[in-house]
Amino acid sequence: VIFGIFAGFAYINMAAAWGGFTFVLNLIAAHTALLCIIGRYSSRLHRAYTLFYVIGTIGAMQVPVIGFTPLRSMEQLAGLVVFLILQVLEYCEYRRRKYKLTLFRTFLNRIVFC
Repeated sequence: VIFGIFAGFAYINMAAAWGGFTFVLNLIAAHTALLCIIGRYSSRLHRAYTLFYVIGTIGAMQVPVIGFTPLRSMEQLAGLVVFLILQVLEYCEYRRRKYKLTLFRTFLNRIVFC
């Protein structure tokens, strides 16, 4: 949790001081997506990335030059997509723990058989 918060504040600092903050967001999003793909997803990863993304994006939006660009820009779409996928994965993980199901079965129950 603490690393997600620190990363969010570091991202705000990069957004305010350096124009390449999009690169940092995409790099962290790519790393997080890779961890999910290779099977290293955990609730700790979800909490850390969620805190980083929420704190960083809200803070970056406070910089006058940036404004709502993080929500409208195609360059920063990867970070948002990874954020949304992590929310779905955490929901499936929650359901799996609650009902003692496999992750695949939870996904099928919730997404396919709505």
